[in-house]
Amino acid sequence: MDLWRLIIIALFSVATFCGNAAADSLTLLVNGKEVQLEGEILIEARDNSLYFREVDGKIWFVEPQQIKARVDSEKPSPPLSFKAVGERLLKELPAGFRIYETKHYVIAYQNEVAFARWISGLYESRLYRAFETFWEKKKKFKLTDPQYPLIAIVFGSKAQYQQYVDRELGPGQTMEAYYNLQTNRIALYDLTADQRNPNQPLTSRNIERVLQNPNSTFLVATIIHEATHQLMFNRGLQTRFAESPLWLNEGIAMFFEAPDFRSKIGWRVPGKVFELRLNRFRKYLANRPGDSLRTLLATDDRLRAPDSVDDAYAEAWAFNHFLFNKKSDQYVAYLEFMSKKKALVSDEPEMRIAHFERIFGESLAELDRQFLAYIGDLR
Repeated sequence: MDLWRLIIIALFSVATFCGNAAADSLTLLVNGKEVQLEGEILIEARDNSLYFREVDGKIWFVEPQQIKARVDSEKPSPPLSFKAVGERLLKELPAGFRIYETKHYVIAYQNEVAFARWISGLYESRLYRAFETFWEKKKKFKLTDPQYPLIAIVFGSKAQYQQYVDRELGPGQTMEAYYNLQTNRIALYDLTADQRNPNQPLTSRNIERVLQNPNSTFLVATIIHEATHQLMFNRGLQTRFAESPLWLNEGIAMFFEAPDFRSKIGWRVPGKVFELRLNRFRKYLANRPGDSLRTLLATDDRLRAPDSVDDAYAEAWAFNHFLFNKKSDQYVAYLEFMSKKKALVSDEPEMRIAHFERIFGESLAELDRQFLAYIGDLR
């Protein structure tokens, strides 16, 4: 989805923006079929391309030739209710799905209700509260309330989930779960199924037994990681399809993801030292180039390239851990600056560095020295 964001930014960068419009109704022709959209035009380019947000939070990038009819409105269309979101999901998804609602989440699930209850408890009772406590109470960053219900789609099997991934992202994508920046949804499957005793019933306790096993390290991390992305884009930390350096975006999600096997659900609070990430970065240090931090911050290239992605993610985790713990005030100021970025506007590499050094008040060379000393002492 990051590549898709870059393609859209490139397409819109050739036009001059005319500002925001009010709420609207669109009739589009998509693959020969009419599609009716209700929501609001967020950006309209001079070539009549549209950046459109539906009433369930999904974002569309509409080309002029797709528009069959358009009705402008003076008043914004209200977001869909939780019930209406659930009804829309049931019409869209294959047969067999049911809906489980919490205060902030709508969970469409295809398996037994025990897993839906467990995942809703993890997201609503643990992660949502921890996210809010961390940012508002510890970091003094004022969050916004979610504008739309937070949607998670839980497939009953890996095969059914993979079919959905292939349809939505294209074939060849292999991931255990993901947050889709365009639809604003999390998709996953029962990641505990392969490690549970098939002769035992699916209960919260049997799920928890799997998650307390160290072999489930990345299983727990993945579930938390993707849900953290969703919260970041729905609670005011970041704006969808705005400039969002990947080292920052993924670094925050990794800061939250570290499992805690003392907890019955496998996770407790953000900020724990994740040994797998730390060990990977320390291994990378043996051959780390002198400009490593600059290349990490200036572009997203290292975090996308297959031959560098693992080391780059480890460095992004480590650098964010350093900033969270040693440069907290500047980090929050940087996030506040980034949260105000407009959609579909991208910074050049040197501008990224300039913004960062200005807000932190130190050169990258000096920050790199402090960073490496911090990692050397981290346990």
